[in-house]
Amino acid sequence: MINISEIKDFESEVILVRKYIGVVSTEEIIASWDDIFSNNLINENCKGVIDDLTKCKLNMNMQSFQQLLKYLKQNRILKNIKHAVVSDTPEVIVFPTIAQKMDNDISICPFTTVDAAVDWILNR
Repeated sequence: MINISEIKDFESEVILVRKYIGVVSTEEIIASWDDIFSNNLINENCKGVIDDLTKCKLNMNMQSFQQLLKYLKQNRILKNIKHAVVSDTPEVIVFPTIAQKMDNDISICPFTTVDAAVDWILNR
């Protein structure tokens, strides 16, 4: 379940922060993106997205992760922004780490803190 989605302004740059709680599946992540777009919560002014997974259990495998990456790359806005994934467990960090190393079509990076993710998105 995606519990909180909020838009934050950092030095006049917009970042969408999404906090996940409980068990979260790929289908739920994609559905949450569809909701975000249908409610106009994100647009071309967004510099990046932080997905905070520190309070969730990610129900994902490599096949479903590939499905999520395909969804992100098919959306013009999502393809052109930075995606920071915050987690403190190896089972979760493995997905953005693999994407970072293997897929140059999307800018994604794992982090252990939200502050570090903000710094990366804002190129500090």
